[in-house]
Amino acid sequence: MARKPHNFQTRNFTMEPIIAILDQGTMYIEMIHSMSGIPWWGFIPLLTIALRSVITLPLAIIQRKGFQKQNSFRPIINALSPVLKIKLAAKGQESQLARKLNPNKSPPIKSETEGLTGDKIMILASKEKFRRQRKIFKENGCQSWKFMLLPAVQIPLWVSISYMLRTLTGWSALGTRPIDPTLTTEGLGYLTDLAVSDPYFVLPVILGIFALANAEWNFATADLMKLTTRGVRNSLRPTAFDMIMTMSRGSIIFLMAMSTQAPAALVLYWISSNCFSLCQNLLMDKFIPVRYTPYRRFYSTKRLSRGAVALIDY
Repeated sequence: MARKPHNFQTRNFTMEPIIAILDQGTMYIEMIHSMSGIPWWGFIPLLTIALRSVITLPLAIIQRKGFQKQNSFRPIINALSPVLKIKLAAKGQESQLARKLNPNKSPPIKSETEGLTGDKIMILASKEKFRRQRKIFKENGCQSWKFMLLPAVQIPLWVSISYMLRTLTGWSALGTRPIDPTLTTEGLGYLTDLAVSDPYFVLPVILGIFALANAEWNFATADLMKLTTRGVRNSLRPTAFDMIMTMSRGSIIFLMAMSTQAPAALVLYWISSNCFSLCQNLLMDKFIPVRYTPYRRFYSTKRLSRGAVALIDY
């Protein structure tokens, strides 16, 4: 008896709806540019500032305030470790003493505190510390998962605007005419045609400077959070964050290499976006600092009253 063939259901995924939305956005950008009368070399940075200010800046401020709230609880959370270790060690001693007093009586179920060693105490204390940390963050509305909202919005926005400008410049094949012919005449200086790449590689170098400055500033700010009150790091071992730092520096080199072949209009958007991010981070570190210890940026002795004596050397 012949078997009936299986009927497999297949799903086809298509990018056409997303591309249609992006193409519609490209038309809106072109329409706003024609209505504004601003040349492309000025319109692209202004468009970047407007979009980032309306969409990502409020999310960045919310994220920074969440970081502030989390760091305000760090002293309490860090103080839990020695207390938890002492409690676990005391429980371990109690269980050992109980076994010595009643050697013939054994508990029906072996608990976690049974036969505690130094390594086991550290592991159990760390687990309990992180459990209480999550509870504190949840009770105060500053859970770590909320901080993923900003990159979840900022990265698609960056990709979308890059695609739209790529479409406007016609950077899909060599020799393709740009969709918007004004891009070929509304450049600045020696680069009047923004639909072609920079022949002198000035824009890629500027992009690399801003991107690297932004990355290094963020890395330095994050590194300050690893300092103890004595001004030393908790650990000198390489961490996952150190690996992310190295990968980010490598991605900047890749972005610079790609920008040597990309249209100048697209590179101008990348420069504007990185410049906005750098200015945003500088201002936030000044007005909404994250660090709860004395290692703050932009410290000034002018804030001290006359005759005041500094207790901590900055």
